[in-house]
Amino acid sequence: MEELFNQCGWKITMEEAPLPDGRTKKMMRLTRCDSVHILAFPSPEKIFLLREFRPFYQDYIWMLPSGKVDKETDIQKAAQRELQEETGFRADSLKLYCSTNSTESIRFTNHIFVGKNLQKDPLEQDHDELIEVHEMSIDDAIEKVLGSPVVHTASAYALLRYARENAV
Repeated sequence: MEELFNQCGWKITMEEAPLPDGRTKKMMRLTRCDSVHILAFPSPEKIFLLREFRPFYQDYIWMLPSGKVDKETDIQKAAQRELQEETGFRADSLKLYCSTNSTESIRFTNHIFVGKNLQKDPLEQDHDELIEVHEMSIDDAIEKVLGSPVVHTASAYALLRYARENAV
């Protein structure tokens, strides 16, 4: 493994891995901190969805409460913090639902949680975020996320999987 870049929590390496037939695959791989995404239910029929301005897209996108695991190493603590910062609520029940990776060349994991029994308990929002919190059905949330100018993939996956597995 050859390190090409390592700054500000991002690392790029050139790596080789064996194929089953004895050949090797060589590729650049990027590593960054994991992310958390929360399916937060203020009631059994409703979910919180964020409408957030993303300055590098120059547009608002719809997404679940989400954020980086960069202030702590425990993913559940990171999910609770992000939920409180972005919605003003904490979950008395916060359980890991699933984890997913986007691609072999980028090493980070999206950890998806289900939050229930929400209680008002806000933390200060990050100074560089512009977030609106909306409460809606899962079907409406799926429509909003899939209809965004840029689809937040982790939110789309979490909502669609949850709807399918829970016959919503």
